[in-house]
Amino acid sequence: MISEPARPAEKLAILVWAADPSRPELCATPFYFAAAAAAMDVEVEMYFTARSVELLRRGVAEGLTATAGSTKSVADFRREALAFGVRLFACPTALAGHDVPAAELVAGVVAQAGAAAYLGRALDPAWRTLSF
Repeated sequence: MISEPARPAEKLAILVWAADPSRPELCATPFYFAAAAAAMDVEVEMYFTARSVELLRRGVAEGLTATAGSTKSVADFRREALAFGVRLFACPTALAGHDVPAAELVAGVVAQAGAAAYLGRALDPAWRTLSF
């Protein structure tokens, strides 16, 4: 019996928890991977928790670069991901814990969603996951 090859995943959920604005060299990569996957016609959702939610606060990512001397800000990487259709979610517990009011979030954040939402994706066989 010949088995059919497994279909590649068409959905990707990315957990962003260690991309801390105090370590800007870690902050562009999650957006870069999200944009790359979305450019491959993969549905991509990014879930921000811990201090990473600060990357969604207006003005924070605009002042960060991943490498010294770069003219491309972390916000530029975020804009590229959004341009490819990546959906951004902010953990409400992390927002409260880091004093980030919803009114200060960038326009690309589609909703607040936390652990249960991400775990729902992780447990769904149609989705693949990454974490940064």
